[in-house]
Amino acid sequence: MARYSSFENQSKGPDTTKLQEAAYNSQLAAGLPISELARTLFVQTDGAIPLRCCASYVHAIQNMDWFKAAFTAHGDPVVVVGGRGSSGADAAQRRVKIDTNDRWNPSRCEHACLHELARVVTPDRGSDGELREPAHGRDSSRGHHHAWRANFVFIVRMTLGKQAALRLRHEFCQWGLPTR
Repeated sequence: MARYSSFENQSKGPDTTKLQEAAYNSQLAAGLPISELARTLFVQTDGAIPLRCCASYVHAIQNMDWFKAAFTAHGDPVVVVGGRGSSGADAAQRRVKIDTNDRWNPSRCEHACLHELARVVTPDRGSDGELREPAHGRDSSRGHHHAWRANFVFIVRMTLGKQAALRLRHEFCQWGLPTR
């Protein structure tokens, strides 16, 4: 399962690879906006955004025509869970976890949902069954490989707009993580 606690704290983890850290830093540096969908669905009363709001958001994205066309094998709703620890995704189990810390702020919650949804639709193995990158070591981005970055930029473009996608792509390139 791909994991991150929060973009601000992830780079301090002892097991974080340089490529993984660069992926988190790129996303943070892009300063992504928040969508109207997130403003509508992420209702915060006292405390964290309820998990049902995160699930509604992720499922709404999955139900959009562009998503169904681009990711035909991922049209069925994923399971969205929460709790302490770190946000993460398990493509094989079709599960997304949104950490409580990522649910204190609508913008951060949306970005975590999109980040993890991109992990669900982007397997770590290519169509030939080979790993897209080393599973461990300095050449591993822990699932934030080229295919994930390309899908994440696409998902951001479709949900947050062209300018947000261009900023994210630019930041990935600035951090040495190409998307083309």
